[in-house]
Amino acid sequence: RRSYSQIMTDINKNSEQSSIAKSREGVYHLISKFFIKEVNPEFLLTLRNKELIDSLNELGVDFGKMLSNVSDETKFLDEIATEYAALFIIAGGIPPYESVRLKGMLCQEPEAEVRAFYKRCGLTVKEDCKIFSDHLGMELEFMGYLADKEAEAWNNNDEKTADEWNNLQKEFFSEHLDKWAFTFLMDMDMCAFHPFYKEVVKLTRCF
Repeated sequence: RRSYSQIMTDINKNSEQSSIAKSREGVYHLISKFFIKEVNPEFLLTLRNKELIDSLNELGVDFGKMLSNVSDETKFLDEIATEYAALFIIAGGIPPYESVRLKGMLCQEPEAEVRAFYKRCGLTVKEDCKIFSDHLGMELEFMGYLADKEAEAWNNNDEKTADEWNNLQKEFFSEHLDKWAFTFLMDMDMCAFHPFYKEVVKLTRCF
């Protein structure tokens, strides 16, 4: 029979592991937003949050200093929307798709493999979704989902299930993100003109 102190030690350990996984989820979801669509006023407000700024400073990323110098928010949003389109949408940019990076075309084997991985974990991409499954923002969002499921399992003191969700994160990262995201970020860093997206590269690569 386990002692009370042993039980409490396990609960505290699981609580700590849950907190770590939840933090990982938060960063993945944050980073995914930079890639899925242009920054809107609501997201810009989130980036101005002092607690978030302080947390990102620990990763060597400083959005706070840049945003504090913004005098005309509408103009700033227009500038980074133009940059977003130039980087990720219009011809001559760097499409943020695994298939393009690895196979040279959209919707190749990596996209089907990613979609199958999502399905294996209980998710399906909506038919009317305007981006494909292997979009960088989508893959980062998925990693956040896996981290959230891990945190939930730790909260339920279900170590076996938590380990399974953690292993899925490692597997997806190894089989997909690690094979293309870092070279994509190198190209993005070379192509980006606006310092905002330079910081996005730094944050994503660092994390």
